[in-house]
Amino acid sequence: MVCVAAFIILGICVLTVPIIRLFSKKTADGIVKLFKSATHCFTRRVTFRACDTSFKDDVRNGLLRKVVLKHPGWVKPLSISIEVASFLIIAITVWSLLVGVKSLVSLYVYGTCNPSNPSACSLDSTESCTIDAAPIEFTDDPLGWIGNWFGDFGNAIKAIPTRMKHWEATDYVPETTSYYGGRDESKPVAVDIFDPGCQVCARSFKSQLERGFFGKYNVAMLPYPIKSATSSNGYKYPNSYLVTSYIVATMLQPLDGADNSAAWQMIERMFTGQTEDGDDYQDAFNMSYGSDKAKEVLQGWLADFGYSDEEVDEIAELAQSDQVRQIIESNTSLVNDKIQTKKIPTMIFDGRRHDGEFTDDTKF
Repeated sequence: MVCVAAFIILGICVLTVPIIRLFSKKTADGIVKLFKSATHCFTRRVTFRACDTSFKDDVRNGLLRKVVLKHPGWVKPLSISIEVASFLIIAITVWSLLVGVKSLVSLYVYGTCNPSNPSACSLDSTESCTIDAAPIEFTDDPLGWIGNWFGDFGNAIKAIPTRMKHWEATDYVPETTSYYGGRDESKPVAVDIFDPGCQVCARSFKSQLERGFFGKYNVAMLPYPIKSATSSNGYKYPNSYLVTSYIVATMLQPLDGADNSAAWQMIERMFTGQTEDGDDYQDAFNMSYGSDKAKEVLQGWLADFGYSDEEVDEIAELAQSDQVRQIIESNTSLVNDKIQTKKIPTMIFDGRRHDGEFTDDTKF
C-alpha cells in the first residue's frame, strides 16, 4: 500500500518538477529519483510481484525516524496509521478516476456529466429541461446510492453505440402522432420530443418556426411529460400530464378540414400565445392554473379550433381514458428505453439525435 500511495503522491509532485527546478535543482532531482524508485516498486505490485527494493521500508523509516528517538511507543500505531493513510490515498485516487471516466462517458453519450441529475452538471452547455432520476441520498441508503451510481455508469457505457449510430427518425415515430401541417411524402421525417410545461421547449419551438424547420421536414410530435419524484403530482410541471392527455385525445379525434392538426395548434398556442392579461399561456399553466382552470382553458381552445361542444366533451372524456393513459405510457417508454435522452426537448432528424434546445446555431 505504501509504495502505491507514494507512487500516486510523487506522480503528482513530478508534474511540478519544472517549477521546483527553478528554485532548487537538488530538490527536483530528488523527487525524480524517488519517483523512479516508486514506479519500479509500483509496477511490480500491480503485477502481483513482491517489491524487490527497500523503497517501502525507506519511506516508512523516513517518516518514523524522528518519532523513534523521542517516542518509541508511537512507532507501532503510527506504522499502522501510515498503512491506513496509504489505503485511503489509493481508494480516493481510484474513486476519482472512476468519477472522471464516468463523467466523460456520460458527457459524450448524454451531453451531461451527471445522468441522474443533468441540471447539476456545470459542463453542460446546452439548455434543456432535464429528466432527473429519483434522488438517493448516500446517508439514507449507502448501498442503494452505490448501486445507482454504478448502474448509471453501466447504462452510459451501454449507450455509447446510440451516440455513434445513424438515427432514422421513422423508427421513433410513435404509433399515435400528428405531423405539423400534415404529412408530405416529399419531405424527410423528423421527431420532436417536448414537454408542454418546459420553458426551453417553448423557446426551441419558436426558433424552429422562425428558421423554417417545420417547412423542411414532416415533424412528428412526441409529447413527453417529465416525471419528478419530488413533486406532489409526480410530474416536473403541474399541468404537463393534463395538457399531454388532451393533445393525445385530439390526435385520436382529429379536426376535419383544418390546415394544421388541433394537437399542433394546441402546442403552438401553449408555446407562443398569451392570456387576456398579457401573460404567456405556458407561465399561466405552470404557475397560475389549477387543474379545473386548465381544463376549462384547453376546452375553450378546442372550441376556437373548430370542435363542436359535443366533440369538446368527447375529447375531455377521452383525455381521462385508459386508452390515452396507455399511449402516454408507451411514449414515455419510447423516450426512456429506446431514445434514451436525458434532455427535453430532443429532436431526431438528418440521421442524428439532437439533445436540448433548437437554437440559431442548430444545423439542419
